[in-house]
Amino acid sequence: MTRVLVIGGGLAGCVAAAAAARDGAEVTLAWRAPGATALYSGGMEIAGELARLPEGHPLCRLGMDAMGIGSELDDALSALVSWLQRAGLELVGNARRAGLYADLLGRPRPANLVPASVAPGELSNLRGRRVAVVGIEGVSEYDAESTAEAMRELGGVDAFAHAAEVADLPPGASLTDLYGRAAPALRGLRAEAVAFPPGLAGLPDRGFELLAVAPGPHGHRLQQALEAMVAAAGVRSLQTAVHGLEGEAGRLRAALAGDQELVADSFVLATGRFIGGGLVKRRRTHEPLLGLGVFWEGEPAAVSRRLPRLEYLEPGPAFQAGLMTDDRLRPLAADGRVAFENLRAAGAVLGGWDEGGEMGFGVPLLTGWLAGRWSAM
Repeated sequence: MTRVLVIGGGLAGCVAAAAAARDGAEVTLAWRAPGATALYSGGMEIAGELARLPEGHPLCRLGMDAMGIGSELDDALSALVSWLQRAGLELVGNARRAGLYADLLGRPRPANLVPASVAPGELSNLRGRRVAVVGIEGVSEYDAESTAEAMRELGGVDAFAHAAEVADLPPGASLTDLYGRAAPALRGLRAEAVAFPPGLAGLPDRGFELLAVAPGPHGHRLQQALEAMVAAAGVRSLQTAVHGLEGEAGRLRAALAGDQELVADSFVLATGRFIGGGLVKRRRTHEPLLGLGVFWEGEPAAVSRRLPRLEYLEPGPAFQAGLMTDDRLRPLAADGRVAFENLRAAGAVLGGWDEGGEMGFGVPLLTGWLAGRWSAM
């Protein structure tokens, strides 16, 4: 049985671990903290224009055409939805069609996949209906009146604010204090749909949750479901920080975590970008565990003259830097050669794409899925 070690507990790492276990591997997941998954606002953007991916995009390096990428993405999404549903989180939608959903500020946000508690709030389905936006007495950081106004102006929805009370809130309550509390009763409210701030339990039949302004309850629920998902897959989960890896002759042998030596046959690096610690920036961006090559627009970031000039104006270009892989997701050294035969990389640690763009969840999902399956072979 192949032993696979996945480093990183976000979406890419958890999908890689579950996929490898599904294909018969003995899997250990080493994770330090949830990382960027906790910032999930409730909407997943999965697939954009697959036939128009820019050069250098991590999915372009897989050696597949748009149809092949789409087929693999469909399989990965189907598996994720099934796994999460069994873990208690029901998601609704598909990779081919995006809807628009209002966030806490009333702004329309695109998403392919949303929790079932958010799905009834798709804006095109709300047009022509009277929608109440519930504000909670004593929670000052959320203004239902402003949210309703934004939904009217930006979403074309006939929305109005409605004040309600939640029992036993502490003085100066915040939105986080609503998590898990029962939704307020709405007797006599004349509305065909009711928008609630996220986190309340027991929504009425006509109720739905708004997307969060991250971090929020949606991210917490997703992380809990991912942890339950890998446990159900039979993955050994260790909350520990990996501080090094050992190997020779182009193969890794073990990861070092505290006083433990985690020996494996195959490794998946899903350590995230700057939030997760997969990349570190001290003057130049570097990968801290193995010193793997960090690339920007196809060249090593360390020798780029243009990148520091652009970063001087604004930090955005740094978020496009990251690892580059071959067509089997094996990361490259700075000289462009595969660094380790039995190492694969997945998720936000990869360069050439925008986490906040239309494939913000598609890249970690697909690369995690493929990295896990290929590692299990």
